[in-house]
Amino acid sequence: MSTIHGLFDEDERAEFIAELKEWPNTDWGTDDARHSVSPFINFYFPPAPDKHQEEALLMVDIHEAFEQLLGKPYTVGTHPISERPHPYGSKRLPNLREQARKSFDDEAFVFNFTDEKNHASSPTTAGYFWRTWFKKYEGRRTAYSSITFYYRWQWWLDNREAWRSFVLKTIDLLKAHQVYSGFAMANPLEFGTRSAVTTWERALAPSFYGLDIDYAFSMRGELLNGIRPPTWAFLLADQWREKLDLTREQVRTALSHPRISITELQSGQWIELGEQPELYPVELGLPELPLLLNKQLKPIRYDDLGLLGFGQWDGDPNERFTDADSRRWMARFDSDSDWPTPAIRFIAPPSMPSGQTSTPLILRSVAGTVCIQSGWWRVPGRAETRQAFKQGEIMPNVVGASTDELVTWQRDLDQTPPEPARYANTHDPAPRAGRWELENNCFVVCDVQLNEPLPAHEGRVVQWHWSVSGMRANSGQLCPYPGTWVCEYKPGSQQFIEYDAVMPTVNGERVVWLWKGLEPAG
Repeated sequence: MSTIHGLFDEDERAEFIAELKEWPNTDWGTDDARHSVSPFINFYFPPAPDKHQEEALLMVDIHEAFEQLLGKPYTVGTHPISERPHPYGSKRLPNLREQARKSFDDEAFVFNFTDEKNHASSPTTAGYFWRTWFKKYEGRRTAYSSITFYYRWQWWLDNREAWRSFVLKTIDLLKAHQVYSGFAMANPLEFGTRSAVTTWERALAPSFYGLDIDYAFSMRGELLNGIRPPTWAFLLADQWREKLDLTREQVRTALSHPRISITELQSGQWIELGEQPELYPVELGLPELPLLLNKQLKPIRYDDLGLLGFGQWDGDPNERFTDADSRRWMARFDSDSDWPTPAIRFIAPPSMPSGQTSTPLILRSVAGTVCIQSGWWRVPGRAETRQAFKQGEIMPNVVGASTDELVTWQRDLDQTPPEPARYANTHDPAPRAGRWELENNCFVVCDVQLNEPLPAHEGRVVQWHWSVSGMRANSGQLCPYPGTWVCEYKPGSQQFIEYDAVMPTVNGERVVWLWKGLEPAG
């Protein structure tokens, strides 16, 4: 990068900004190098003494799992010792598992994969892995270890559920302390290109509240002191939550919002601010959800986090973050912030169109954690898992789940109770009140109340079939079956009543209702 000429001019900057508003996963540059904004996720986790080989092997497992999820897109890999890039599959790249078993606790274990052959350009898809060393003589960790992934925006849109399942499992496997996901500049494989990326970050940040800055090489050590403000998805690990002196329930209460999703994990709470990450152009006003989360996390934020990785030298025309601007950027979601300018911060966000309402996001809890809200829950992708849980109950595993599968329960948006069964056996509690017929012999009948044990027939255990013909219910009872009901001695009373609704009165009088059929009342 030249120290005499600028990396871009104002027109090029404005054009890049305009393109990002159209599609947030966009690049800009020349044939020499192109730099892009990309969706990303970064896991920061502490190294542990005497587990350096175990952690190195786990990182290889995570690499292989994500590579499989992506469809094996990589074209370049780096040697874990020399860190030199080679074509993917080259004999110069050793077996990663063998190298992991040979790793030492006083050395870093590093490997990278990318689909970008130009090492000075931002990758479309990449995985950067760094297991830091553990200094025995100091008896403390030197920095977080980290795993960074970049991926295509369209791929994420098409595979968000598989991505989420991978992320939640990886968080608990690594016992991560901090995890961030959103949009950021994608750092190229080549180490020296960070100076160009920081120039773009400083140029774009004043236009997008939601553009994160993530550079694990310099942040691994500094994030031990505190967090940075999340823009979309974030792990509030128990270690950091306890520094806030908050319980998990207090966090859920403070972040109670129809568009915020919180998944309960073994190691913390995975928080998503909306259905998907957003760049939040500044002309649309301050984003509500990042401001709400920042208000809770501000006491553990580290405002002196370095954003550069490389400094700016005399005579360089390319502007980068100064320490003062870094602190302003870190505080951009504070109520008294002046980032990017006081005038811009007064722009009000657009109002929601008339008649449009927010759709509540799905609540999630992994197996082994407590149910955070009573209701009907299910495991996506698995049939016959829908069941009711009460708040505080432990979410169970499911039959047939493999030992390495992370079972994630989702609270069903449709909280309608399932229709009661129409068949039951002798001694079973009747799932419906009313008339029951012996299967294959409709002349043998019995009338029972809800949950009353069904009788035997001629001393035998038999199967009964619920008959809706002649079904009746009284005002004040719960409707035993959806459909059209009528009070035979009250003209004009015919109406459609939903299952489990309270049977109504007629002009304030309690009456007996007769079921007429499933068709809506005419």
